[in-house]
Amino acid sequence: MYNFSLQVLKNWSLTLDKLTNAAGSRPCSEVAESEYEATDMSPRIQASCRGCYLPFVRQMRSAKLFFLVTCTSFAFSLFWVQLATNPEERAVTESLVHEVLENVGRDYRYKDVYRKPDSLPKDFKYILLWTGKDYAPFYYFGNGQRRFLENNCSVTKCYVTSDRSFFGGDLTMFDAIAFNGRTMNRYPAPSSRSPHQKYIFFNMESADNYPVCDARFDGFFNWTATYRLNSDIPFTYLLIRDKKGRIVGPKRKMRWKRDIMRTNKDDFDDRLRVQNKTKAAAWFVSNCKTKSGRRGFAQALANALIPYGFTIDVYGKCGTLKCPRDDSTLNCGYLLKNDYYFYLSMENSFDEDYVTEKLWTALHNDVIPIVYGGADYSRFLPPGSYIDGRKQHVKELAAMMDRLIHSPKEYNKYFRWKRYYTYQCYDPVVAINVCTVCQALHDKKMREKTTIYDDFRSWWQPNYKTICPKHH
Repeated sequence: MYNFSLQVLKNWSLTLDKLTNAAGSRPCSEVAESEYEATDMSPRIQASCRGCYLPFVRQMRSAKLFFLVTCTSFAFSLFWVQLATNPEERAVTESLVHEVLENVGRDYRYKDVYRKPDSLPKDFKYILLWTGKDYAPFYYFGNGQRRFLENNCSVTKCYVTSDRSFFGGDLTMFDAIAFNGRTMNRYPAPSSRSPHQKYIFFNMESADNYPVCDARFDGFFNWTATYRLNSDIPFTYLLIRDKKGRIVGPKRKMRWKRDIMRTNKDDFDDRLRVQNKTKAAAWFVSNCKTKSGRRGFAQALANALIPYGFTIDVYGKCGTLKCPRDDSTLNCGYLLKNDYYFYLSMENSFDEDYVTEKLWTALHNDVIPIVYGGADYSRFLPPGSYIDGRKQHVKELAAMMDRLIHSPKEYNKYFRWKRYYTYQCYDPVVAINVCTVCQALHDKKMREKTTIYDDFRSWWQPNYKTICPKHH
């Protein structure tokens, strides 16, 4: 029937072509081959063509267009009927459903694409973003399946939407409902829930800044996806890879190479790293008022460095210096790598495992990080690769910095880890985090295990009663 439809369409088209060509062949074609060339005719012949034959030709062309559209519609109708009734062709329509899913990120209006939820693939996992998608990490997921495909995830059969009417208003049809800890207090809880669903708590901001105070969230979540390393789905800012490119951390029980601090004739001593450095430390910062009190620490350390002839250069809104953060030649990264020995990798609050891109800034630009946060940094950094600013007085720290500045060999020992590990941040890490969510939903063992955070508020922020006493 399909071949017959095409043949009918072809025959009708050829017949109309013959009729139109015959009607327009005399007498104008003897003088000119087109209406454009008719401008070179004599006025009498032009009048004759315009008055008699050209209107007739135009009418025939209009008729041809009308019949062509009609026949085309009929032929395609025959073709569609064949697809709907021929079992051998049904695979084509199923593949089209998958293709629409893959491209639905361009137009996620479900009802404009599908008329029945039964049309959706059964092996997909469907994720509903219950809270607004304008905050990280939700805007990393996009819409539909596209992000899982674009990120080359090992498991891609997941579909993300913020449309609560996706399944005709039946919220129990979703495999997971995601809540962003930054904004979830603004939203009422879902009106219905299924035992197979996973309610997932997402948050990349510190628990100190975004505590969960409402008692309704105790016994509410099944999974967590946060920077905490004991989350069901760790959503970290950094990833650590070994020499073979395998992801090895960060972890709560991190196993570093045992010989990382070994000293021998092949000791890592790159004099080029320090040959242009002349300044002690830099700090890039835009959030001046924080719960960690890092600004006060920076000022105290700057004062302690004065006797040694050094200071701390503060860039951004909280300082007097500025540098471009783009890809220009003299951007912030270049200045840090070329001019400075140390970088203040200080977090805005003291929370377990809260280690952000501020640490990567130092590691990526060949300076020693002076860390200042609430994490156990042995989970994130090899021994002998950093200085913990909270474990010594600022005067002792200033003296150590001066000693390392004047001893290039000792300074370079802090970079031995580069023989064994590399660090990733930003887009590569975000892509892997997004992939991990889909992978977890397809993990049968993980999915079938019953988990619930009965005392969630305490898990997220052990001091929540002090931070938000009204809700305790």
